[in-house]
This record gives sequence, C-alpha cells and structure tokens, in this order.
Amino acid sequence: MLCMGDLNNIMHPNEKWGPSPPCLSRIENFCSLVKQCGLIDLGYSGPAYTWTNKHFTTNTTFERLDRCLANANWCQIYPHSVVYHLPMLYNDHAPILTIMESSNPKPKRRFRFENWWLTEEDFHETAAQAWSQTATKPFHLRTRNLATSLKTWIKKKKPLNQQLAEIEQELSQIQQNPPHLIDHTKEESLTQLHSSILEKLTDYYRQLSKKH
Repeated sequence: MLCMGDLNNIMHPNEKWGPSPPCLSRIENFCSLVKQCGLIDLGYSGPAYTWTNKHFTTNTTFERLDRCLANANWCQIYPHSVVYHLPMLYNDHAPILTIMESSNPKPKRRFRFENWWLTEEDFHETAAQAWSQTATKPFHLRTRNLATSLKTWIKKKKPLNQQLAEIEQELSQIQQNPPHLIDHTKEESLTQLHSSILEKLTDYYRQLSKKH
C-alpha cells in the first residue's frame, strides 16, 4: 500500500519554518495515526519543504505537507523506491514524484575478501602480480590496488552457483544416454569438480554467516 499526496500535516517540528511554532499535539496525533495504519515515511530527495503561503514580504511560512507513505509489504516489493520533491512553480505546493525502480547508481560495495578465492588456481599469481606493481608506493595504496585487481579478477569468473548448475546439467545429459554409452570417466571428473565447487560455496556461506 502506498499513500501519497498532500496530507496537510507535518511529522516533525523541523518540517516547518516560519514565525509561528508548530503544533506539537497535532504532530503527535498525525504520527500516531500513521503508525496505526502500519505506514512509514519513504523520505525524499530535493527541497525540504513542499508548501509555502507565499507571503514572502511578511510572515513567510514553509512546511512539508506533501509526502509519500508506504507499508512494509510495499518496501519489500519495491526496495529501491525514491521520492523526489520537484520544483515549486505555479502553485503553493511542490509536486512530488515516486519512482519505484530508481535509476540512481547504487553505492559502491565495500571490498570484502572471500576465503574461497585462495583455492582458485590463478589467485596467487594474480595477487602477487598486483602487489609487485606497487612495490614503491605506500602500504595503503598497495592494498587499494590489490583490492581493485582482485575485484576485476573475480568478476571475470562465473558465480559458483552458476558453475554448479552447468555441471549438473552436463551430468544429466550424460546420464540420459543408454548405460553402455555413458562416459563414466567424464562423469567421475565432473562429479569431483562439482564436489570441489560445492566446498567453495560452503566456505563462502560459512564466512558470510560469521559476518552476520
């Protein structure tokens, strides 16, 4: 559920700017109603206030009367929703816009070393080469360069789950052959490879569970 528009109330004293103080009891009642409805404020990007009395030469008042509220189910289905306060042009209210799938770039994820990388055949060579390239630079620059190199290196590899799925599909095709035509050598090789990748995936989730 999404509730969006001019709700004619503020939810915090700092959502009003002007000569008269905000009515705290009205704020409290409005916040209580929003809570009872199971709604939360989705926030905004843009100017802080969405309404003004336009008395610019006397008692100018600005308030955030327009907002976008949603319940938990909405936030779960549309986790990237973004609310924009657009410019106030021809009215005393600013139009607000909600985009359910924001095109804004996601913040960069912090670098995290994953233990299973150590079992990859080309890991040590890649890491040693990146480290040696910055032999004359300060330590913090060397580690940053190493992290960048490892992120580029791991992006070129197929995700572990995808590797498992491809092996399982190949095994399924082999085992669909008549028994006398099954290539047991290849079957055994694929099974061992599957087991090796499964160990890496187990190590990944073990490390992840420690983080959280």
